[in-house]
Amino acid sequence: MAKKKKKLIKYNQTIRKIFGGDGFDEGITRVPLDNLIEMAMILSLKEQSLTKADLVRAFRRIWSNGDTADRALITEYLKSLDTTFKSDQVITNQEARLEKIDEILSQIEHTPAEAVAIREQFEDVKLKKITQKRIEKALVKLRNAQKRNQLEEKYDGAFDDDGRFFFFHSFGFEIFEERFHKILQLSCRPFDEEEIRALDETELGQRLEACKAEQIHKRKEEIARFLEIASKPNRYLSREQTIQAIKRIPEQCDFSFVPIPDSYLRDILFQHFEMTDLEFRADTLRLFKRFEKEIFGRSEWQVTYRLLLEVEKRWLYQAIWESESLPIDEDFEQRRVEVESQFDAELIALKDALLHEAEGLEMKEEQVETIIAHAVIDAIAQKEVLEIPYKTLKTINRHFARQIEGLKLKKQREELLARTIRDFKNLFPLAREMGRRLIFHVGPTNSGKTYAAMEQLKSADTGYYLAPLRLLALEGYENLKNSGIPASLVTGEEQIIDEEAAHISSTIEMANFQVDVDVCVIDEVQMIADPDRGWAWANAIIGIPAHTVIMTGSEDALEAVQELAEWLDEELEVVRFERKSPLILNHHPTSLKKLEPSTAIVAFSRRDVLALKEQLSGRYDVSVVYGNLSPEVRREEARRFREGESQILVATDAIAMGLNLPIRTILFARDSKFDGQSRRLLTPSEIRQIAGRAGRYGLHEEGYVGALTAPVLNTVTELIDEPSPSIHGPYRVMANFDHIDLIAKIIETESLSEILGFFVKHMQFDGPFVAANIENMLEIAKMVDLYKLDLKTKYHLACAPLSLGSPYLESVFHRYLIALEKQEPIPFGLPDNLPQVAQTSDMLFEAEEMVKEVSLYLWLSYRFPDAFVDTENALQARTILNNFIERSLRQGVFARACKRCGKPLPPNFKFGICQECFRGGRQIRRYNKK
Repeated sequence: MAKKKKKLIKYNQTIRKIFGGDGFDEGITRVPLDNLIEMAMILSLKEQSLTKADLVRAFRRIWSNGDTADRALITEYLKSLDTTFKSDQVITNQEARLEKIDEILSQIEHTPAEAVAIREQFEDVKLKKITQKRIEKALVKLRNAQKRNQLEEKYDGAFDDDGRFFFFHSFGFEIFEERFHKILQLSCRPFDEEEIRALDETELGQRLEACKAEQIHKRKEEIARFLEIASKPNRYLSREQTIQAIKRIPEQCDFSFVPIPDSYLRDILFQHFEMTDLEFRADTLRLFKRFEKEIFGRSEWQVTYRLLLEVEKRWLYQAIWESESLPIDEDFEQRRVEVESQFDAELIALKDALLHEAEGLEMKEEQVETIIAHAVIDAIAQKEVLEIPYKTLKTINRHFARQIEGLKLKKQREELLARTIRDFKNLFPLAREMGRRLIFHVGPTNSGKTYAAMEQLKSADTGYYLAPLRLLALEGYENLKNSGIPASLVTGEEQIIDEEAAHISSTIEMANFQVDVDVCVIDEVQMIADPDRGWAWANAIIGIPAHTVIMTGSEDALEAVQELAEWLDEELEVVRFERKSPLILNHHPTSLKKLEPSTAIVAFSRRDVLALKEQLSGRYDVSVVYGNLSPEVRREEARRFREGESQILVATDAIAMGLNLPIRTILFARDSKFDGQSRRLLTPSEIRQIAGRAGRYGLHEEGYVGALTAPVLNTVTELIDEPSPSIHGPYRVMANFDHIDLIAKIIETESLSEILGFFVKHMQFDGPFVAANIENMLEIAKMVDLYKLDLKTKYHLACAPLSLGSPYLESVFHRYLIALEKQEPIPFGLPDNLPQVAQTSDMLFEAEEMVKEVSLYLWLSYRFPDAFVDTENALQARTILNNFIERSLRQGVFARACKRCGKPLPPNFKFGICQECFRGGRQIRRYNKK
């Protein structure tokens, strides 16, 4: 069989060469009549007519039969002619198809209507797939469809795709001396295509009539059996309820399981069983009942919980019609035993795990039970479910860790402190060997101190620029590249490496302490006072391996830099810079209706920024910048303002961190901010840092500072020239992994949260240093400790840029941890179903959260490239989301969303929920009162 197939393929290929690429059916029409007659004689073809059309049809028939001997003779003869029969006229595919269809139909009996239908059916089919067999099959289906249409019309029904015939019939019902009729739907057995083809309409009609009669008779018997059952006394249904239930029977009904109205079911179940609630589902009922349970068998720890029992409706219908006893109470009891047994097993397992963790310490079993019971009782009281939720499990572990912490400290503190590396500067041996020279460019904003530092960096053979933000690291990278200096970019979520480059622009947290350079610029050094990130500046000043370290910052950082230089015993040169353009303070508050171009309004929350944008969008083109936006969107908004596409910039104090913007006037919207702990007045240093962005040198001759209200203007006027208190130690420093590994060995644990907790509370250093504030890192460490990962992996994960205030990002992070534990690759899906713009601020916030997810994925991809393998999709997703956010910000107005259903609320709507949700809630309250 295989050999024959190979031969046929070979003949087809030869024929295509002879016919100029066309198949046999097309090419044979171009062979001259004399050659066709000669070929017919070779094949002993007996044709009554020797016209060309008859011979073409005959040869097509022979070729399609697929006989290898005939195909061999035809192929050899045509080859012997030593010519190629190429097409000498253009024939469209449509014409060729119609010609072939008509040729095949000429050999088959058919009606004109059928010919039209076949042409329409095959008009888009490839030529080689138009065969006599397929057309014959299509004619059968066409004729069968005509028969079905005639039968449907005659016998008042309809065939479905499986050949079943559906019809309706009226049935009489008589029960409790009441008579009525119900129209029900029935169906006959399937009629297959062959049966419809083989039989004529009369025979099919007879079979259909017989089938209908059979189904009607069968349904009458089912109804009779059901009515016999329904007529008997019923413990659940009255006579009137029985009649009404039967009258409500649907058209399609299985009389073994006749539905009972939901209202009847509710009354039956509440009258006969002790339940607290029930819920109707498509095929089931969810029944609820309250039980009491003692935790650890102690009466003082008794809880009440709600138990769920799911019941199949079909079973319930049958049991009620047959007036059977319903074993609801027995099923509830069996379910209670199962749930409480599982709960007790979880309690014992948790207690055993905690006792094992406290092994060797003075911790009694009763103490462990008390810790567990108090947390579990609260959790069950909230959800009324007898289980230990994951959140409660975390709370128990956290509380228990606090309980035994003192006991462990008592045992291990002396050994830990005895082996601690106290001299922090010696953790950076490369920097200590270089004999570094320190330079501090000190001055206000817009004084050119960073520009001068960058010029020295560009003139060095090798260099490092350490920026406080990814956006500024990117600006530094482009600055070097635009000056013709090959450079690399290194941030937490992207690395653009030029192997030939000797200069690197980096975020300060990504500083490399293993590569020495000629010059390193550390920007915005006053950030050393920041409670969360200040450690990165301290580590860089102490440990960056550069022959010359140039720091830039404000006056309040001078004493801190001098103190560190003295402690390091390194030479320090202070270079002072003065502001290059005057800063003029407005005497009156500025109205939002009278803003001039190149004005920036500074608020201190995302909500205030978006509210101001909404107020201004009707009068001005507005750009916005706030911390929750991605660096790409912030950069695009800054570009729009810089290039004049927008006249007004509304921003948080994110603009105070070195962004190069053509601001002529800075206006303060508020004089206070929430700093993560409490709301407080702005400090003089913060006011000067923000105000200093006005009057960019080279763009404006002077800068103006003002406020939107008189009280805020008074605060700015009072504080702007007030001296800022100098920054003093102790300065926060961060442990590296070697330090973490040492502590892990001392206290014999792989728990990163426990190690970090020890570092914060008990690590002591020589010099003006304390352990950094690592609350965020500690919380992440508690999450990663739940998974089986090595300590180094946990440490890198705990350093990830994860926003712990976001439930969405926390769930994403847990998904990543699960995949890392299983050593599975982690894909990244592209966002879908995004509208053109965000309709509400909540939708905008969700997109901002998704951008943070991209940043988290990219950051992790550089630490775990074998797991986070989908960086291309992540980068594409970042572009899609940033474009969506940018479009949304340009629209200007964001509706508030309903707190219940999430739909946009009308403009100036004064309530938090929409009318539909309010009415729905009112109806629920009325029902509950009933």
